[in-house]
Amino acid sequence: MTTLIAVSKTTDSLAPLHILTVSVPADSAASVTRLGDRIGDTPESVTAIAADETKLFGPFAMATRWKFVCAAGTATITTAPADLLAVDQNIERMVKLTQSEYDALDPPDSKTLYMIVG
Repeated sequence: MTTLIAVSKTTDSLAPLHILTVSVPADSAASVTRLGDRIGDTPESVTAIAADETKLFGPFAMATRWKFVCAAGTATITTAPADLLAVDQNIERMVKLTQSEYDALDPPDSKTLYMIVG
């Protein structure tokens, strides 16, 4: 958990399949910007977070970068693994792999849901 105070900012990454939560108490204001995937990429739009408001972002399949600005009061930033619902009761976990990594599994684990990326 990170707490920002008035007129402060920070940049951080959100791990794949995690949820980002930004909470702003009464008499506070903040903003969150999802940055480009690489340094120098164009950022996405700014999301304002008003007093007494909490906003959730994610989960995303890959790591994402974020800029946080606390304009007044305080803002609390937390991250946690997403509570993903399995489509089958026999699935116990989810793993992100490239196609070649998946092809090398002999055999794939029947209790794992594989997400092919890249």
